[in-house]
Amino acid sequence: MKKVFFYGAMSLDSFLSSKNNNLQWLFDTELDKDFTIADFEDKIDTVVMGSTTFQETQKMLGTEPMFAGKEKIVFSHKETGPISGGGYYVSGDPAAIVKTLKSASGKNIWIVGGGRIVTELIKRDLIDDLWIQIAPVLIGTGKRLFEESDYEKRFKLAGIKRIGELTEIHLKHL
Repeated sequence: MKKVFFYGAMSLDSFLSSKNNNLQWLFDTELDKDFTIADFEDKIDTVVMGSTTFQETQKMLGTEPMFAGKEKIVFSHKETGPISGGGYYVSGDPAAIVKTLKSASGKNIWIVGGGRIVTELIKRDLIDDLWIQIAPVLIGTGKRLFEESDYEKRFKLAGIKRIGELTEIHLKHL
């Protein structure tokens, strides 16, 4: 069975982005010049995200392919059908959809973004590992990685790594 990973960055005050989806705070954060996520990407074949994350990532990449060679699953209330470069739009319960994806053969699943998606999967014990890069910046308001909800979960610390100005924590679900 596939595993489900969240891998992404947040501000020190736990925001994924500003209210208007701005990620400039992250781009202003210095990374280690040798940093790459190629090893992580080799472990996955499916990328799951919300429509805002998808749209903002498309804007940043321009004509460069997004997650080349990976199936992209994008949650949307408006869009339907296939996505250019492999994948499709979905709607409905993130937990039910991710459970179906987990049961398929292949590599693992990467949850890229969407605090609402992450929260629903955490509540249902569907995220196996979290790799969270914390930027040393407070942005005050925005979209949180972990939305307020009725859940309490404990993870095991698997590792801590410095990536330039980012601190990455790797957590495993108990």
